[in-house]
Amino acid sequence: MKKHSILLTALAFILGLSAANSAQAEGTGAGASKAAASATGSSHTQAVYTAALPLLTDSGKLPQAVRYINSNIYAVTPYQATVLVLKLENVHKAGLKVWESKFNNSAVQRRLGSLYTAGASMAKLAESTDDSSLRTLLQGAGESGYKLETAEGTFFPVIDYAAYRKYKLYVTSDIRDYITIMAAESALPSSKDNGLVIGWSEVAARALSQEQFVRTHPKSNRIAAVKQLYTMYETDTFYGQNNTPLFHYDSLEMDLEAQKAYSSILSKNTGSSPFLDKLEGFMKLLKENGFKLDDAVESYRKAEVPVS
Repeated sequence: MKKHSILLTALAFILGLSAANSAQAEGTGAGASKAAASATGSSHTQAVYTAALPLLTDSGKLPQAVRYINSNIYAVTPYQATVLVLKLENVHKAGLKVWESKFNNSAVQRRLGSLYTAGASMAKLAESTDDSSLRTLLQGAGESGYKLETAEGTFFPVIDYAAYRKYKLYVTSDIRDYITIMAAESALPSSKDNGLVIGWSEVAARALSQEQFVRTHPKSNRIAAVKQLYTMYETDTFYGQNNTPLFHYDSLEMDLEAQKAYSSILSKNTGSSPFLDKLEGFMKLLKENGFKLDDAVESYRKAEVPVS
């Protein structure tokens, strides 16, 4: 019995060692497989990113660049996705003059006059014409990432930032917010023909959004662009535009809709904001004088929101 017990103990010990060695071997194999998969994934990510870069050096390659990024942006890192999207925007800006010159043709302008429908995509407009050269122009501009806009009777291409919204899932937080701001501009520009085409509340809301971006992302690659936008909207908030003045030219009374909009914004937004502080001081001064433009109000806005 004693010998039998010793044999059983020895056998259990040997089996234990065997199981441990087997488990260790399996663990090593799993770790190696995981490391290999990680290396493969990293290699694929880099390959996708590297392949995109040559497409973003020339505006003539925009259709290919847009298609490639749309299909592959999910496969790269947030940093790489951000670089690709910013490069794409740079190429869009660089190529805009070329496309503007193509549209700035009297024959093209005349044909677009009978074809244009507000909000229609370049592709949709291309489908609705029998003119092959115009169809090719519209298709090319659309595939390159532009949309058609009009002002003062002239038609011209602009960057279609609404198409950038699909990239928000993949880029860094500052560029995600930047795309939101620019898509709003693209979907509904604030002004046309020297007049506002959005309400006073939207003017102030956009200024607030841009101010928030500047305060939240002070080191963003697109900080300068958003600051420029903010300056424009801040000026529009306190002055309006030539064809949509904040104060009526004849009576010097504040626009009633602006008065309601600004009062509502101040009642709903109680957080810290230099823009809101300026607006609150402005409205307080106006309330004291019956919401009319006088020397005190003029001095206030010139001091707080100077214009060149």
